[in-house]
Amino acid sequence: MGKNSRAGTDLVAGILAGGRSRRLGVDKAFIRWRGMNLLEHAIRSVSCLTPDVYILAKDVQPYRGFGCPVLPDRSSVSTPLSGIVTIAPLVSEWLLLTACDIAVLRQELFRELWIHRAQDRATVLQSPEGLQPFAALYPAELLHMWAEAFQRGRYRLQLTLEEMPKTILSISELEKKYRQSPLLVNVNSPDDLRRLEVLADGMRTDVKIRPAAR
Repeated sequence: MGKNSRAGTDLVAGILAGGRSRRLGVDKAFIRWRGMNLLEHAIRSVSCLTPDVYILAKDVQPYRGFGCPVLPDRSSVSTPLSGIVTIAPLVSEWLLLTACDIAVLRQELFRELWIHRAQDRATVLQSPEGLQPFAALYPAELLHMWAEAFQRGRYRLQLTLEEMPKTILSISELEKKYRQSPLLVNVNSPDDLRRLEVLADGMRTDVKIRPAAR
């Protein structure tokens, strides 16, 4: 892994692909929106900063063919922490972490994380729901905190994130800056899908959200 020409330093991006959703009944990575599935959107968004993009998944096979290496998460525990632990050895300076079920409406959101980075501090977004552990930037020096939480069985990401040294960016302030709301949508339920569909209509596209053909 060499110096990357876009961000100017070693930056690795990891995208969590979580498999079939209980609430949606489909793999969220393959839900289509605005002409691409959500995983493709995530890859495109982080690629504005780095070409070193990895998909983190329990099962490798469904995610082949996206043009990115797939890192298998071998842990039997169902927690995003195991995906973070899997990619950590590949990170020499910075980890840009996101998930396929986070629909980012403007790539500038990731650029804001990069611009506001500070050594030995995570750069995270604050939404009305709280701190966002994904769509966040972490220095390599702090990744041990995720590994320690995993080893202790402390799987609630918010608990570790609250203890972590960090720079916090307000999503509401960024929405004012870019005159767009929302800037991201967490896709966890049918209501979230409907919300994305309304946003797609507002962007003058006739693309409807649907599970992609597998």
